[in-house]
Amino acid sequence: MVERHDMIKDQAIAWAIRTRAADFDEWEAFTAWLEEDPQHNLAYENVLSAEDAFVDLAGNPGDEKAGEMSLPPPANDIPANDISANDDFILAQARPNRRRMMVGAIAASLVVAVSAGVWTQMPQPYDVMTGPGQREIVALPDGSQITVNGNTKIALDHKKPRYARLERGEALFTVVHDDDNPFIVDTGRVRLVDAGTEFNVMRSDEALDVAVSEGLVIYNPDRENVQLPAGKRLYRSAAQNRVTVSDIVIEQVGSWRSGRLSFADATMGEVAQALDRNLAVGIAISPDIAEQRFSGVIQLDDREPQNIDPIAAVLGLRAQKQEKGWILIGDDALP
Repeated sequence: MVERHDMIKDQAIAWAIRTRAADFDEWEAFTAWLEEDPQHNLAYENVLSAEDAFVDLAGNPGDEKAGEMSLPPPANDIPANDISANDDFILAQARPNRRRMMVGAIAASLVVAVSAGVWTQMPQPYDVMTGPGQREIVALPDGSQITVNGNTKIALDHKKPRYARLERGEALFTVVHDDDNPFIVDTGRVRLVDAGTEFNVMRSDEALDVAVSEGLVIYNPDRENVQLPAGKRLYRSAAQNRVTVSDIVIEQVGSWRSGRLSFADATMGEVAQALDRNLAVGIAISPDIAEQRFSGVIQLDDREPQNIDPIAAVLGLRAQKQEKGWILIGDDALP
């Protein structure tokens, strides 16, 4: 919890610095960061308030208390989850008040000094983690972006901004192409190389699922060298150690962002994991039905996380309340 609070504070400082640049053109990304989480806006306001305080002190050099400034209290603690990309800041949305950002040069230089200390102390590499139902948007220095789904862990490194490792979960990568410096995503023993594209990656203990909506992704270029253009999906089962490539409707790639989960011959275990990532409540599956298959669409928009029965009905299953979340069981299973 403390680690997440510190990370948001560091991001707020970084955005405060970047928005002052004369050629700053990332207003949409900055707006997205602000709107993603109320704590982002609070952290940013705290940074601006700290700057205002510095400016006030600088404007009153004779004040005998000029050397005794306390920063405003931090935002409330934030409750705290194989592909990655290198990232510098985590995002969210809300048109910023540009007049407020036009603070004095002294305040700007002070924030730069504070930020320099903050970023040199940040771990290299570091992790971005989300809990069930929680999402993050990660803005990378080169303009690329990672949208991280719930219950996901991505390892990033400030020293390698074009590299990421997906430890578990799901993420949508929107990558700025660079012929001389390709974007690499590692997922265990599988390496994905971007050729200027947007693609979704899901990694679990059971499978790896890669779907491309734009451009081209290369699967293990030094071994299988499978080329995945837009509209293609690659599925690799850990149990069978076999890769299959199929067509996918481009609009379905990353559709979880709008609460729409699409499945094509997925196991119930995979369906349960997808629900667990996208709902703010734990979802498990009975081992007896984990290998059953399902094809169809589940719409999660405005779905009450504590009411899983309608979703279970779509799957032909029943939902049973547990101490932590729900477990999906067969419709004919004993209570």
